[in-house]
Amino acid sequence: MSTNPQSRTGKSVEIRGFLIDIDGVLYIEKQVVRGAVEAIEYLQKKEVPFLLVTNTTRRSRFSLLNNLKRMGYKIDRNQLFTAPYAAACWLKEKNIKSINLFMRGDTYREFSDFRITTNKPEYMVIGDIGEDLTYNNLNQVFRQVMNGAKMLALQKNRFWKRNTGLSLDAGAIVAALEYATEKEATIIGKPSKEFFEQALKQLDLPAENVAIIGDDMESDITGGAAAGMYTIAVETGKFPEMRPRRNSKLPHHIMPSIAALPAWLESIS
Repeated sequence: MSTNPQSRTGKSVEIRGFLIDIDGVLYIEKQVVRGAVEAIEYLQKKEVPFLLVTNTTRRSRFSLLNNLKRMGYKIDRNQLFTAPYAAACWLKEKNIKSINLFMRGDTYREFSDFRITTNKPEYMVIGDIGEDLTYNNLNQVFRQVMNGAKMLALQKNRFWKRNTGLSLDAGAIVAALEYATEKEATIIGKPSKEFFEQALKQLDLPAENVAIIGDDMESDITGGAAAGMYTIAVETGKFPEMRPRRNSKLPHHIMPSIAALPAWLESIS
């Protein structure tokens, strides 16, 4: 299936595949966005290539897949592209052998090819540690960086949307460590160029033929546009708190939710 919407500049764009953000687009914490399951099924029925992309650092692709299946999404692991997985791919390309992890959940499963150690690791891999954050464990990361470890941040999001409201994300932790150590972290998740390049490579489509769907103006929309993709914002998740400026040329298109995707594709095909 190939579609040709027009950007705000009037230029026709051929869309042949999608990168779709997960949290805030397909669900908000544990609540499925109405119509989202059907939208994904529509893409599968029409054989439109897509990847579900996320900056979440609390789950590996294994547990994320199980969670999505429980919600009704019929996908496989190869259709998931996460910040931890992107980090593991990046570290392998750099021939890194030893790392230490600063994150929670089962994300460590993505890093089974590396030696995980507190004894002079080459890289500190930093994610969202959430409620486990303490002065002591943050200080341990600080000391390892001051002793020579480089920082690889899985993402630098400022906040995310929970059912109970907005919550601080990993960006606050990364910024604190950068300030204290006077060293800059490498960012591997959205909106980094490396993240989108690897995702597009896995999707096997050029950026100009891919649309990104997201609720985050910075990570999804601005980052996706910088990578050369058509951008679609959904008004779910954190979008209400990050609404674009009136004169902004981005996003190229806005939908109330991903549930509107099938009808939009039919209207422009």
